[in-house]
Amino acid sequence: MKTIFDYNPTKKELVELFGLDEASNTAAFGFSVVRAPVSEYQRTVTSGEKLLDLAQLLELRGLDDQAAEIWKQIPDIERQYRGGFDNKSIPS
Repeated sequence: MKTIFDYNPTKKELVELFGLDEASNTAAFGFSVVRAPVSEYQRTVTSGEKLLDLAQLLELRGLDDQAAEIWKQIPDIERQYRGGFDNKSIPS
């Protein structure tokens, strides 16, 4: 499965999309927080989250047609993303 790292994202893109914090070497990817290496991202992030990240990167680059093809694969995640993830359950 292709991920954003197959598209060589720049540091600027990572900051824009995921709030990369170079000082603490952490970044929020999709739904999860991953410490540094790409191998950790590959191992811990679900396929749906990887597609979300890829769709966001393609949109940032203005490749909306390509992003639309990714969104078709994850319609529920897209709906949540566009809605601001405001329907997420929080345990009490």
